[in-house]
Amino acid sequence: ADNSLGPEGMADLGEALEVNTSITTLNVAHNNLGRVGIDVLAEALRVNTSVTDLNVANNNLRRSDGAVLANALKVNKTLTKLDFSGNRFNHADCNALVAAIEVN
Repeated sequence: ADNSLGPEGMADLGEALEVNTSITTLNVAHNNLGRVGIDVLAEALRVNTSVTDLNVANNNLRRSDGAVLANALKVNKTLTKLDFSGNRFNHADCNALVAAIEVN
């Protein structure tokens, strides 16, 4: 958390997450991921089978970013805990994120 990761750093981390099978907790809070970073993270979560706990709090994420993450979580079957507080998601995005986690 709070590592100034940004979209570029998330690109490198995303590549690693796609093949990693041992990381269970990922905290990328306070990293200003933005849309590019959340796109990369969402793609990685579609194939990752180990992350169960994800923190993306306070990342300057906006409404459409919540939908991108929710769509990825519909495919991911391992994530059971998600902190997305401090972002600018609308009510529909929050509901979609909660619904995606509830099926896991």
